Amino acid sequence: MVFDHQLHMMNLITRTGWEARLADNGDPKQAARVDEAAADLVDYLLFVYEAPLTSPVKGTSGFAEKFVARGPVDGRGRSLRQLDLSTRLLKYRCSYLIYSAAFDAMPSRAKTAVYRRLWRVLSGELKGPPYSALPPEERRAIVEILRATKPDLPSYFTAG
Repeated sequence: MVFDHQLHMMNLITRTGWEARLADNGDPKQAARVDEAAADLVDYLLFVYEAPLTSPVKGTSGFAEKFVARGPVDGRGRSLRQLDLSTRLLKYRCSYLIYSAAFDAMPSRAKTAVYRRLWRVLSGELKGPPYSALPPEERRAIVEILRATKPDLPSYFTAG
């Protein structure tokens, strides 16, 4: 499940970066495509369309423990790498791949579009389906974790 998530997320990061690079080369039609790609990436980053697990997932390899231990954690011990595995993949529905080198290497235009969309969802500006599945307390927890663990967040994430 983790590998499947990583693979699809990397494809979305690559697509968003590609669209931004085309826009940076002067194609005026590309700006809207960057925003569309960013919206798709954020929806996947936040597991908006994640199918619920019908039964708990258990393993014996020690992978889950090693995966969770790779942090980073906030001051309250929370991490985007905490697994749920009873009803969904992660405890906090924001992908740990926000810390990946691929995410950090996206062109500025792409990261700006992704962060803007992510904030609109997490702040509650975007309401209703499909975002109504993310309760306000979980949104707040995700923002708090990101504030403590993601140093390059835009100022609007860290204000207030």
